[in-house]
Amino acid sequence: MQSDSIPAQKDLSRFLQKQPSIFLAKLLPFSLYRQYLSMAGFYYYGMNGGERRNVSKALKYVLGEKTGKIKFQSILIRTYFGIFEHYFEKMINAHKSLPEMMNYLKNRIAFSGKDLVEQITSQNKGCIFVTGHFGAVEYIPLYLAAHGYRASMILRYKTKALREALVDKSDSVDLELIDADNHNVFFKALGALKKGRILITMCDEIRSWQPCSKEHTRLFGRQIPKDRTLDLLYKRSRAPMCFGVVQRKKSGYELAVHPVADGEEACSACEASWTLLERYVYRNPDQWYQWSSFYPDFIRYMSSREDYDY
Repeated sequence: MQSDSIPAQKDLSRFLQKQPSIFLAKLLPFSLYRQYLSMAGFYYYGMNGGERRNVSKALKYVLGEKTGKIKFQSILIRTYFGIFEHYFEKMINAHKSLPEMMNYLKNRIAFSGKDLVEQITSQNKGCIFVTGHFGAVEYIPLYLAAHGYRASMILRYKTKALREALVDKSDSVDLELIDADNHNVFFKALGALKKGRILITMCDEIRSWQPCSKEHTRLFGRQIPKDRTLDLLYKRSRAPMCFGVVQRKKSGYELAVHPVADGEEACSACEASWTLLERYVYRNPDQWYQWSSFYPDFIRYMSSREDYDY
C-alpha cells in the first residue's frame, strides 16, 4: 500500500495490477488465478534482479547469517510464494464481487480475538487497530465491516483502478477508507475514533515513519529512533489500542487480536506494536511481504537519522 518513486515497470504491485490481471481476477476461479499471479510474479522477479537481491538481503539481515543455506533457501522460496499470495488476496478482495468474497471468507477465517474486540467496541471510545503487511491483511477491513463492526482504514492506493474498486465496495458496507496521501489524514483518523469506529492502521511503512530523537526502540535486534506517529495518535485520541493480524493457516485464516493499551495507561504504541509484529515475522517470515522494500528503506532510515530535524 505504500507509495513510492519506483517506475511502474519495476514495481511488482503495479505490474500485477495491470488490466489483464484485473480482468482475470473477475473471471478466473480462485485456484487458477492464484497460479496465474504466481507465474507472473516469478517472471517479474526473474526480470528484476535488484528487487530479487533486496529480498535475500532483507531476510539475511533479519534472520542472521547463522541460518543454514538449505533452510534459508526454503524460507526464501516460501517468501516469494507469500508475496504472490498477498497480491492474490489484494486483487480478489478488490475485484471479486462482494457476495462472492463474503461467501469465500465465510468459513475460512477463524476470529480468535472476537471477545477482545467486542469488549473494546462496547465502550464506544473507538479503537486503534494496529497491523502490518503480514498475512491476509487485505481481508481485515472488509471482514470486520461485513460482520457489523464500524471500521475505518488508513491506506495508500498504488493504482487508480484499485482505488475505484475498493471505494465502490466500501460503499456497500460501513467501511470508511482514509487516503494516507490526504493532507488532513491525521485529523480524519482522530475523527473516526471520536465516532467510535475501529481505525485500522499499519505500523511497518518505514517511508512514512516520523523519527523521535529522544526515544529509541529495538527492531530486529537493532536500536532505532522510534516512529512517533502511533504514539501521537494514541496520546491525542486516548482510544484503546489493539494489534491484530490475519495469519494464513493450512485450513484457512485466523484473525488473531492482542491487547496493547486501554487508552488511559502510558504506553509506547510504536514499541508495543513492533514487539508483537516481530514475533509473527520471526515465526512466519514468509507471511511478511515487506522484504523487497524493507532492506533499502531501513538502511536509508538508519543512515540518515542524524539529518532529521527533531
